Amino acid sequence: MSTVAHTGEARFLQRLALAASSTLDARDLVRLVISETTEAMDVDVCSVYLLEPDGESLLMTATNGLSQAGVGRVSLRLGEGITGWAAEERRPIVVPDVRAEPRFRWLPGVDQARFVSMCSVPILSGDRLVGILNVQSDERRDFTPGDVALLAAIAAHVAGALERSELQGRLEARVAELRRSDEVHRRLSALALAEAGLDAICAAIARTAGAGVAAYDTDGERLASGAPDRLPERLTGFADPERRGDDLTVLPLRAGAERLGWLAAGPADEETAPGRRAALDHGATVLSLELMRARAEAETERRLRGDLVEELLGTPLSPHDAERLAERAARLGYRIRGPVWVLVLEPDDEDSARALAASTSRRRLARALADEIARLSPGGLAVERGAGMVLLVPGEPGAAEVERLARAAVGAAGALAGGAKASCGISSGPGGPADLHRLSEEARGALAVARRAGRGAAVAAYDRLGVERLLLELPRERLAGYVAEWLGPLRRHAQGSVAAAPLAATLEALVAEGWSLRPAARRLHVHVNTLLYRMRRVEEVTGRSLADPDVRLGLALALRAQAFTGEGDVLPARPAARSAAG
Repeated sequence: MSTVAHTGEARFLQRLALAASSTLDARDLVRLVISETTEAMDVDVCSVYLLEPDGESLLMTATNGLSQAGVGRVSLRLGEGITGWAAEERRPIVVPDVRAEPRFRWLPGVDQARFVSMCSVPILSGDRLVGILNVQSDERRDFTPGDVALLAAIAAHVAGALERSELQGRLEARVAELRRSDEVHRRLSALALAEAGLDAICAAIARTAGAGVAAYDTDGERLASGAPDRLPERLTGFADPERRGDDLTVLPLRAGAERLGWLAAGPADEETAPGRRAALDHGATVLSLELMRARAEAETERRLRGDLVEELLGTPLSPHDAERLAERAARLGYRIRGPVWVLVLEPDDEDSARALAASTSRRRLARALADEIARLSPGGLAVERGAGMVLLVPGEPGAAEVERLARAAVGAAGALAGGAKASCGISSGPGGPADLHRLSEEARGALAVARRAGRGAAVAAYDRLGVERLLLELPRERLAGYVAEWLGPLRRHAQGSVAAAPLAATLEALVAEGWSLRPAARRLHVHVNTLLYRMRRVEEVTGRSLADPDVRLGLALALRAQAFTGEGDVLPARPAARSAAG
């Protein structure tokens, strides 16, 4: 090669080096390379293919001589055609006549039959493949080692410049991401500090992430939402603690190791996708803080409500003390100064009590019952008490409306506490603050009567009771003494002999059938003669004549009264099965 040629190549490489060092725009650099290389190497075509992100294919990025229709569209896999061959081998490939090369890949609409010779050189950054630099001529040409060396030098300049451009792009993207992240965090934190609430925070996350967003509790029940398009009311069907995907992204809301709930987001559009990750990650943090704050407030309010209800219902109050507590309730937002109904919801069995004792179930049930009360009469109260809940319903709704509320409470307990069975007792009517203890006892008494009758998931109204209402008015210790006087001998008799006749069940059946012998015998599944034998044994054990109407009344009242003694049943609630002893 002549000195002039060497000088031209040196000047070209110098210009290329200066241009590569002065620009970080990959597109400008590629355009410079294909225009200058075509002239410097005296070829008809120069093309650049860059490796796609998948690392498996090359995309035509620019060309000077081939059809521009292929730019950004034509793709070759590694090993495919001369270009893919050079990429796979990572070495220059020279083909004097592509028409005689079986590995040449004809690209319809891009290649032209007049181009004969071709040289492909890999663009490498260290040992990493960046792309391929191709030159082609329309006349046969044997590319010399000098030609290949020049093309390799051009490729080296291109690789270095593209590497700097990529690095700069990553840095700029990272800076932009940090700025977006800081802005998102600042905006969401401001909402949390202002106690804007879960819905406002979810709405802000949704705007930034460009997708529907919702917060869920640990059971998957939706707590709040922002633009909740196509997001479910209940979150189910996921096992991983964190899931990201095109359809739904689910992130845990945590306070240390404790899980508070979930944040779910639908798909985002392309314009907002870059800020999606920052919005969801910061959003999850801020929502966790808001949930912790809301939980602390709810726990404080729950304790205040519990203390208030315990003072109102636990013991009889003087009018002065009742008025003082009514004023305190008003400051908490509850209207109990005027007439108030009292409803008591309690589990029917031990399994239901355990189901209702779960903290999540109790919170959900309390929230649902408070909503039910608010629909009937604003300013009411639903609060945990013992194993159950107490509902205070202000205003003057009718008995039918209050019974509907009680049925809704029984249904909610089953639906929200894993199928728990509970019954609800209703006071005789509404009353003022000084009456709440009495009204509470009435509601609990109505529940006791329902359980004595073997009813589960029942709604029991005090004003529908019969003689039980008189019994409920008596002090519990007096009732217990009365029951012991009339039924104690039968208890001692049953405890003294395993083979003793079921006298208690006999007495229950007689009272239930109005002392009619044949219906009572049928209820017991025994012969009338067996029934008469048992009646004589009752008379012997108690020392009372069952022919005496006063004795019959006294025994019947004792059977009713034992449900209110608080010591458990003296007698079985139901008649015993047939006994071989008769």
